[in-house]
Amino acid sequence: MIRIKAVDEQNILDVCRLKAKQDEISMVENYSFCNALSVAEANYHSEMYPNAIYNNNVLIGFFMYKRTENQADTAVIYRFMVDDRFQRKGLEEKALEYVLRGLKIQGVKKVIFLITGANENVKQLCLSLGFHFTGKQDKSGYYYEATL
Repeated sequence: MIRIKAVDEQNILDVCRLKAKQDEISMVENYSFCNALSVAEANYHSEMYPNAIYNNNVLIGFFMYKRTENQADTAVIYRFMVDDRFQRKGLEEKALEYVLRGLKIQGVKKVIFLITGANENVKQLCLSLGFHFTGKQDKSGYYYEATL
């Protein structure tokens, strides 16, 4: 059973130890997207929400999204990963579906998923869950969008 928990003092070290092959290739202007950097970034941006993903009470992944007061019906997922030990077991799809359901419950109607160009697996996952490429891309990556 998938559940989400905010990153806090109890799980931050474990979240920062999570590893995915995508971390080795997800580079934008020489910055790696490790979870520690994401958590640090969230410390400086109050509209960023870093979260741990659990399956049956075992930490399996991490995601971070941005949601602002003036656009509360839109969430932007900047980071989504499942640790290598838990990949290719169907957990990526279950986790992302759970994340999307949770955002919908919070009143989000549109989700934008920012994907680095090298991450074909996440692109395929997003497409399978109804996201489409918006045509927008910048130095951060490619923008995919879904309506909830």
